[in-house]
Amino acid sequence: MALVKSFGLTDSPRLCVSRQISACSICRGKKIKCDGLVPVCTPCQKARRDAECTNGSDKLAKGKERSYVTALEARLVWLEKDIARVEGLGAAQNAQYQPAQDGDYKDPTTRIAKGQRKEESHVNDLVSDFGFLSVNATSRDFDGLAQDVFAQLILTPSTLLDLPHSTINVLPSRPSVTALVQQYIDQHLALYPFISEVRIFGSIEALYEGHASPSDEWIVFLVLAIALASSSTSSTGSNYSEAVRYAGAALKYAKVALLPGSLQSIQLILLLVQYSIQDPHHFDSWYLVGAAARMMVDLGLHQDPPESVKMKDAQLNLRRRIFHSVYSMDRLTSLTHRRTFSFTDDSANVLMPKLSSPMFADPPTSGHPALELIRLRQAVSPACQSLFQSGPDSVHDPWPSICAAYHAIDDWHSHLQETSIQNSFKLCFQPEVLYTKILLLSPSRLQKPLEDYGQLLILEHSIAYSQIMSTFIKDHTNRSLWTSYDLSRTVFVAQRTLEIFENFPKVCFSNPSPQPPQQSPKTEHRIPPLAVRNGRERLYSGIETLRLLDGIVRVLARKYGVPSLWRELKLRFERMETTLRARAATV
Repeated sequence: MALVKSFGLTDSPRLCVSRQISACSICRGKKIKCDGLVPVCTPCQKARRDAECTNGSDKLAKGKERSYVTALEARLVWLEKDIARVEGLGAAQNAQYQPAQDGDYKDPTTRIAKGQRKEESHVNDLVSDFGFLSVNATSRDFDGLAQDVFAQLILTPSTLLDLPHSTINVLPSRPSVTALVQQYIDQHLALYPFISEVRIFGSIEALYEGHASPSDEWIVFLVLAIALASSSTSSTGSNYSEAVRYAGAALKYAKVALLPGSLQSIQLILLLVQYSIQDPHHFDSWYLVGAAARMMVDLGLHQDPPESVKMKDAQLNLRRRIFHSVYSMDRLTSLTHRRTFSFTDDSANVLMPKLSSPMFADPPTSGHPALELIRLRQAVSPACQSLFQSGPDSVHDPWPSICAAYHAIDDWHSHLQETSIQNSFKLCFQPEVLYTKILLLSPSRLQKPLEDYGQLLILEHSIAYSQIMSTFIKDHTNRSLWTSYDLSRTVFVAQRTLEIFENFPKVCFSNPSPQPPQQSPKTEHRIPPLAVRNGRERLYSGIETLRLLDGIVRVLARKYGVPSLWRELKLRFERMETTLRARAATV
């Protein structure tokens, strides 16, 4: 848990419960009075046995959690007061400040702004502490707390920009709502089936009949918001504005809809995750996915119940659908943001869920998009854990992990082609596959950069990525499948492509191409081959790749409201294209 520094008395709060709950193991063994101070009681402090005192254990007795929350709240109040003081100091200095006449001065508000940002960073860390505390707790741990505390602990660290307060006084017509809900079911629920269609339509019915619960309101409004946001073409368009309005209406019910220790709360958070992926301005999807993952683990959904536990098939299948939806979202979000997984594959043991709908036959007859997506994430997860998350030590030889992942991905792709799922889903999966391969070839923990062969392999994947993603973007019937993650991935691919052109120009356009690194004859999986191209063909393919990437980023940046990102990359694209065309003229 991140601790905030330079807080004086609140730096390491002395936490004491309001009543004596239990003595630490040392005091209990000596049969002396223990005052219950956390993390170290007074007798253990005096005896210099801090490390042996069990009052600081994660296994807090009932009641201590509430004291810890109280202490954290006190620290938060202190920080808010200090931020207000800094803001007041900045305003006072702005009023008194007169710039020097020679033009060589530094604005003192810069220092104030930096201080304010530092304080705000401390607050964010503290709020994250609240989040970690909350999602590792069950409903028992919140006895006696205000009803809205849990919702605040989930939403506060994940909110980047507050949604405008909105109220839906007049519901849209049933046909228009049904069309949007069906779009959500066909394009979004098909990939992450954590909630049933029956539950969604039941919430709609309850809303129109006037007896909807807070969770019904949350479900309907967020489903509409996701469908509208995903179909928008611009962050200034009417669809996006309507999506924000519906999302704001849904969050009004957060305090009574989000409750700890409930499967339904995980479902509601996953709906918000889906919306946050479409609206990255207002929410940080990584925090929300992490919260859902920790709640899921806390409720034991990462393990199938033992055979001795009798559970209805529908209930067991729901658990599996929720787990695998969280798993898929966690892997997707972590790989896109290049962050640590919320839990490892080894910690989970859950069978695949049974999925069927009017659109899809039961597997394995024709396959299901969600199941194929789960298999893809399972194929790449072990290699990513090995290359990025296995510890602080640098990786000496990444090729065994990379080749194993390539083999698993190729097997998955062969299976995918045999299924009869919609071509739009098959096309949607391809950019993620190529991005993942580029990511696997770019681990930050390498002792040294990959050989020239590895750099060329990245370039070949970038060329393929730009072609497939351009096809995906041009077909507007796929628009509902676009996400802000597509923009993040494309920017990463573009940056890696530019870096290779800048740092390895001779390798990119030389003849013949470099040979793959040496492998032992006993190696199970071979290093993947390069595409058959000579230096001149690779040069012109590189120019076309820059043009395609520029177009992809332009469209996605407009949709997600970050045109400055496209303009910044466009300048680099143009400079590199000029360099490559000058080189082509001499070939």
